[in-house]
Amino acid sequence: MDALLFLAVGAAGLLLMLLVFLPIYFVTWSMPPGFFEAFLYTALFGAAAAALSLLPGLAAALASRRGGVVGALSQVLYVPAVVPPTSVGVLLLASFNLPRALCINGVGAFCPLRDLPAYVVNQPLGVLIGMTVMALPVSYAVFEGALREERAELYFRSLGFSGFSLLFMILLSMRRAALTAFVFAWVRSFGELGVLLVFASYPVTASIYIYNAWLTYGVGAAVGASLATALVSIGVAYLARWRLSK
Repeated sequence: MDALLFLAVGAAGLLLMLLVFLPIYFVTWSMPPGFFEAFLYTALFGAAAAALSLLPGLAAALASRRGGVVGALSQVLYVPAVVPPTSVGVLLLASFNLPRALCINGVGAFCPLRDLPAYVVNQPLGVLIGMTVMALPVSYAVFEGALREERAELYFRSLGFSGFSLLFMILLSMRRAALTAFVFAWVRSFGELGVLLVFASYPVTASIYIYNAWLTYGVGAAVGASLATALVSIGVAYLARWRLSK
């Protein structure tokens, strides 16, 4: 076995030991109530967030190829991936509470929006916003890599497409990249805790459920839910890679 193969097998084996086989000892198969609901919420909100991230991610990837100010500005989509998720949650919380803070004694231009946090923070809309923000870097990274050898933009521009119609045509022509971006952005939603814990912890998603199970019932209850979530996410990612490789 050469060094490259040895390192790959060793890294995979170590992760399987630490993240699957050893934790099984602590599993209590009677998980706290609410796991399936939390899993379903995560799957639905994650799918919606992944879909919403596709066009902005593609647009930013196209813009980054042009360089200049627009290209530099598109790099902002990487911010949620390179700062702590709790920081992203705090910043979102501050942004949506700004109208209330600027409405002093019922006077001010932002007063009509002072109740906005009640519809977003710890609400389904907040979950969708938080997941979408965290999905954007995934879509952006996938499309940026796929576009390095892609001439679809020039082709469709030559046919007279522009604006959103151009984006849709490029997206349709890059089905593999679009599916990859969607799947990995969806899988990313299952691991999102920091943003949701601070900004939108209701409805309870898989990560919030696991965190609460650990706090309330201990490691055993949290391990069972963690393994179930991990196996589903790994399975979906593997099937997607297998399908795309054919």
